[in-house]
Amino acid sequence: MATSDTTTVRVRRPDSERLSAIAKHRKTTVVEVLHSAIDALERQDFLRGLSEDHQQLDPARREALLAEQGAWDPLA
Repeated sequence: MATSDTTTVRVRRPDSERLSAIAKHRKTTVVEVLHSAIDALERQDFLRGLSEDHQQLDPARREALLAEQGAWDPLA
């Protein structure tokens, strides 16, 4: 990774220690732990938004959506 592709991020010392402990436990780097955390937060935000969108559907459309999901996903 080229130096121009990186930056420094300041974190509180306890958080740095937590990141290091997680990295050590997973036998990986702090950078990889951060990448995983960012990915997880993005997925969480996406799913939260999807859930909020579903909640805004009127009951008839929600039932139609659930029926279609059931037809496509035998485990649903």
